[in-house]
Amino acid sequence: MNEDHPDNIAESIDSVFIAGCGYLGLALAKELREKRVAVGALTRNVAQAARLRQLGLREVVVADLDNRDWHAMLRHDYKAVVNCVSSAGGGLAGYQKSYVGGQESILEWAQIAQPKLICYTSSTSVYPDCEGHWIDETATIDPQTDTASILYQAEEILLDRGCYAGEAVVLRLAGIYGPGRHYLIDQVKEGAPVLPGNGQHHMNLIHRDDAVSAIMAVIKSYSAIASGIYNVCDGQPFKQGEIVKWIAKSLRVNCPSFDPTLKPRSARRSSGKAPDRKISCKKLNAATSWQPAYSDFKSGYTALL
Repeated sequence: MNEDHPDNIAESIDSVFIAGCGYLGLALAKELREKRVAVGALTRNVAQAARLRQLGLREVVVADLDNRDWHAMLRHDYKAVVNCVSSAGGGLAGYQKSYVGGQESILEWAQIAQPKLICYTSSTSVYPDCEGHWIDETATIDPQTDTASILYQAEEILLDRGCYAGEAVVLRLAGIYGPGRHYLIDQVKEGAPVLPGNGQHHMNLIHRDDAVSAIMAVIKSYSAIASGIYNVCDGQPFKQGEIVKWIAKSLRVNCPSFDPTLKPRSARRSSGKAPDRKISCKKLNAATSWQPAYSDFKSGYTALL
């Protein structure tokens, strides 16, 4: 074992390529660099590429993930790939380009490069409405929005994986919040008098840093963890109305009311209501011993406030 690499990360995975290195990918790159793992990254944003280069990454490629040109631009091999791409913009076409086209491009490259692990960060939005009941990875998938359908299609492409022989792990992330991303806090802080929906659906959340630690746990445990799907959340869902009330009290501002006639961002195609489900992450806990540092929204939001 190399003593220079803490937590045994580099004992077997000493290099990681991050595809789509945005909000989550940048935080992951920083964590990997702290563990002295060699990191390569792909981004379509020139300004983001400059930030990544300042971290001392092995190489940074500026390209669209679905464009095969980046295959030849890489100068190094990588033991693991983390695909945490976000939408390229432009509505559903942008989703299709980034998630489906990007996944196909990664697998085409991987058939030659043969990394030991490909990890794709998907979303718990692929799950159906469960009317407030608990749900885990065994649930039948029923994406309620067009974007969730595309995310699920990208999952299927990876898990089918063709000629790629390595491990394929899908991490379905709950709603990510953290530094620079706290939409609900901003709404309450800015004094929004009314929020869409009825506030009765459960919100499943994960702090950005805990999402990073979950990815790190998969990389560290790649030889022991089975290919497949794992949920990533804090495991403590609360109703949106309860969260909003807590935020308002913490900020000492008026608490917004809810208007059921207004459509929430996460509303389903059929009903116009936000899906109500409680997401379990016990499978990932059991497979890797991972536990979130921010055990619920209160601990995570307190750090932000």
